[in-house]
Amino acid sequence: MGNISDNVYKYKIGRMFGRRHLFILIAAPSVLIAITMWVAGMNFWYYLISYLIVTVLMSTLQIPWETLPNEMTKNFNERTKMSTSRMVIAGLGNMLTQFVPAFLFKYFPKTSPEPYILMQAIFSVVTFFLILITYHSTWEHFVTKSEAKKLEAEALAENNGQKPNLKSELKNYFSTFRIKTFRLHMGIYLSSYFAAQLFTTVFVYYIVYVLGKTTATSGFLQSLSIVSIPVTIIAGFAITKFSYRALDLFGFSLILISAIDWGFVAYVRPAGEMAWLIVGMVFYEIGLYILYFAPWNAFPFIPDLDTLVTGKNRAGLFASVMTFINQISVGIAGVVAGYLLDFAHFRQSTSGAVTQPQSAINMITFIVSGGVGIMIILAMFFVSRFHLSKKTFKILAAELVRLQKGGSMKDVDPHTKAVCEDLTGVKYDSIEFWKKNDLPDNNSKM
Repeated sequence: MGNISDNVYKYKIGRMFGRRHLFILIAAPSVLIAITMWVAGMNFWYYLISYLIVTVLMSTLQIPWETLPNEMTKNFNERTKMSTSRMVIAGLGNMLTQFVPAFLFKYFPKTSPEPYILMQAIFSVVTFFLILITYHSTWEHFVTKSEAKKLEAEALAENNGQKPNLKSELKNYFSTFRIKTFRLHMGIYLSSYFAAQLFTTVFVYYIVYVLGKTTATSGFLQSLSIVSIPVTIIAGFAITKFSYRALDLFGFSLILISAIDWGFVAYVRPAGEMAWLIVGMVFYEIGLYILYFAPWNAFPFIPDLDTLVTGKNRAGLFASVMTFINQISVGIAGVVAGYLLDFAHFRQSTSGAVTQPQSAINMITFIVSGGVGIMIILAMFFVSRFHLSKKTFKILAAELVRLQKGGSMKDVDPHTKAVCEDLTGVKYDSIEFWKKNDLPDNNSKM
């Protein structure tokens, strides 16, 4: 989807509606189609096909939408404000997704399918109008016909005069990892989201089976996610003053402390146990929303690093790779947690809590404490090498603008050159695209 979005400028419809907005508009009805998944009494194939259709359409919507900050502005502070606003509203949306089901279940039996389809209908209709608002209130660079011809010629030259094929497209996807900052970004993203998914998978088990408390206690602790709103606002301000590395290390340190807290409470069972759990959960939620905030706030700047190396706007391609990694991390984390629980002889039950063997209790504690802690330490390793910040991006962006205006690579400032090489992981002098600026034909036009 990212590759299609990046290249739809080749067609008139892509130049008319835009590479990103075209797909946002096309995919808007997908949120209404989601209602069909909740129709009761259908067979397996109905649910499989309806789910796959919605998933594909949502990818059609999500990936171009993720590129909008990159399209709308190159200013660091403006992009940060956009990302912060988006995540604050997302936090409010998450609260809504908890409130609406709880409200509906007061009026319907728990075994009734009606609240589910009603809930989806409410969410789908609201989201449909929000997508239309997004379509009309955001903007992007519209590729002109002359620009399209130039880009097409460059693409053919790069592919030895041949049109794109499966091999060249796969090569494009893997080429995103040529950018050092993106590799580190994916390392942070994969390991930290893996940790968050491990926690989500087993936390209720930890509260019920390890500590012997009720699911209501788990629900109360998870309701502390309300801190997401102020945390996101503060993080948005902080990122303009501090680096992503500093913000990430702070957030990950809080999650690491909470992981230690879960193990301490499980094995020591201290006095004032509930207070320990509340403190641990507050630390975890603050760290978690920094974990959510930083990667998606940093992401819009990464395609510009690639543009310096390739001369192309491949924001859609980068968005698709990042979304794919996210889906992989969530899926693998759930599978790993499941296998570990099965290995420890965890007893599944649909009729209520059951007595678990000590091996299962130990494994639950290990996952929520040790497993989460190990993945967060891995994320901190990647973060320690992540040098993208407001200061370094400003230097790279200025160099990119200079080259786009026809500036010579020979005139690069040594400090700027070092920053560009550090962020991209590519030797400045090995970049081929901008060497055209020094060709006689280009110099005569300047």
